[in-house]
Parts: sequence; structure tokens; C-alpha cells
Amino acid sequence: MSRAEFSKPTKREALKRSGGKCEAAGAMYGLAPGQRCNADLAYGVEYDHIILDANSKDNSLENCCACCPSCHRWKTSHIDTPTAAKTLRQQDKNNGIRKRSRFPGSRDSGWKKRMDGTVERRS
Repeated sequence: MSRAEFSKPTKREALKRSGGKCEAAGAMYGLAPGQRCNADLAYGVEYDHIILDANSKDNSLENCCACCPSCHRWKTSHIDTPTAAKTLRQQDKNNGIRKRSRFPGSRDSGWKKRMDGTVERRS
């Protein structure tokens, strides 16, 4: 499933709302709590889903942040990517999908380790 992008009108409104300054604020963007970046967006603007698109499916103006590439990169690598990975792990667990283990004696290995220490192939 591909990630949905913001519409052009939403991007225009977010940029207008920002006043040409980065809207990234707080710990979510690697800043001190309550601090706003305020970098000039004339050198590049990126539109960030405040709440991860994979979790919210919300492409509204309220979930759009006009931010500088530096803040967007920080949030993507430190917040969004780990959150998306955790979401997928939880969905896999709920659907009964698990990673196959290769350790001898594990359920999926094909090998069986006896109490006396001998190892044999499962039949």
C-alpha cells in the first residue's frame, strides 16, 4: 500500500499558515519542549504527516506540518521509521505471522534437542 500525499490546496494552506518559517516544534522534531525551529522555508520546504500516515490515514491540514528538510529528516529517522516498524510487528503478531527461528531445538528449526544433549532431525 502506497503512502498518500497531501493535496496541493492543503500544501498551499500549510505553507501560508507557517508564514514561511518551519513549523516543527518540540521533542517530536528533536527540539526542546515548546521550542519551534523557525528556519526559513525559502531554501526548501517539506510537508510532514504529524501523525504517521501509516497509522492515521489523515491527509488533512491539521495533520500537515510545513517544515525544513533538517527537521523532517530527524523526525523520519527517529520517530516515524521506528513507529512504522512497531506497527507492522504488532499487526504481524495479531495475524499470527512470526519470524522463523533457526536455532537448534526451536519449534521451526527441524531439529530436536533431547534432554541428554543429543540432537536429531525431526520427522
